Amino acid sequence: MKWLVVGLFVALPLQWFGLGATPFGEARLHQLAIFVFALAVLVRYRLRAYSPVLQVTTVFLSATFVLDASWAVASMYQGSKPLGSIQDVLFIVSFVAVATYFYRAAAGKETGAISVLRWALPIVCSSLILGFALAMVKNGVNPAVVLAKTVATGNPELFQKEVFKSSFQNFGLDPSAVEGNLRHEIFGSLLFSMYVSAWAMRRGGVVTKAQRLAYSTAMVVGVVLLALSLSRSVLIAAIIWPVIAFWRSVLMGRVSTRQLAIVLAGLLGVAALGFSGFGLVIYNRFTTDTTGYGARAVHYENAFSAFRDHWLIGGAVTGGSNGSSHNFILDNWIRGGLLAGMAAVVVVGVTLLTMTRLLARLQTLPESMVPVAAALALPLVRMGTSGGGLITPVSWMVLAFVFGLLASRRATAPESVQTRRVTVGTPT
Repeated sequence: MKWLVVGLFVALPLQWFGLGATPFGEARLHQLAIFVFALAVLVRYRLRAYSPVLQVTTVFLSATFVLDASWAVASMYQGSKPLGSIQDVLFIVSFVAVATYFYRAAAGKETGAISVLRWALPIVCSSLILGFALAMVKNGVNPAVVLAKTVATGNPELFQKEVFKSSFQNFGLDPSAVEGNLRHEIFGSLLFSMYVSAWAMRRGGVVTKAQRLAYSTAMVVGVVLLALSLSRSVLIAAIIWPVIAFWRSVLMGRVSTRQLAIVLAGLLGVAALGFSGFGLVIYNRFTTDTTGYGARAVHYENAFSAFRDHWLIGGAVTGGSNGSSHNFILDNWIRGGLLAGMAAVVVVGVTLLTMTRLLARLQTLPESMVPVAAALALPLVRMGTSGGGLITPVSWMVLAFVFGLLASRRATAPESVQTRRVTVGTPT
């Protein structure tokens, strides 16, 4: 499994690599990597191995299956094939498999897994940098020149189009599907690897000098790459993590010199961004670059208009950036009807409740659980910003990571805790 884990993290950020058409749409490298890894887990273990994960995700999984079943029925009622719901079921099954792997890794049932997962961030950083280098060379993109223009004009849209959108061309995806918005999920995979490596580094066991150096270096590089991504949703999710970590230390009265140094380094980094001019680009991305906000308002207006006709039995088209409200609950409601909408509410509610419970117990949890609690910010933010009414592949991986570790904590809890009824997302 070690090499499959490495392969999974190598492929996750390379989301602009297309593999050809399928009945479900265009296949991509990162999707194939997820499905291959999940299949390997499913083949390797007997059914009872998945029980711990299934026990802590009963409500969550039930809601997702109800959602997809409603979507499938609505599609067939409208005379369409339920291909989208079938593909979503594949991700649900992959979620269970990957969560089981993380459960076994945390429980010490996968030899060497923790050590390999410490390398997740360095692997993703290396893959992303090399992948972008290849893409830019192939498409004749000069990032230094574009960055200079972007800083000079303070226009974040320039960097997005001339670096990201241009770089993603000519790698097997339909040209109409190649957008700078691909970067949200690409850099979401980077943030996911940060969570995984941070957890693994704090999980216990011997951490080698090479692992510590690679992790520290990759964390600095990763923060720089996240800033360059100009992805508002990913940056918002990323900022929540250090806030949670610092707040936990304040509550426990254990603000360390190291944490104060990190805060100081962060402030110096912000100052450096300001002096470099790129800080203005990021500021403009959140404030004056209102194109995305205006488009989102139009999407919501269209979705609420469709709601009047589709709130009960669904049938609205939510595929693509134009037909979607970019809201997980609303998209599923108008696409699959009332039952799908209620199921979507449960999915979001369970995810939010799980994060809330983890934060409420932050003082009693080990330090390794801080990135785990913070990780849920990414799928929650993406559920409110990504198009199509779907949980994205990277968000499925984040959810698998979190629920897999919660299953491990429940399985190793004292007898008195295990015997009581534990609902979905209850950190024990």
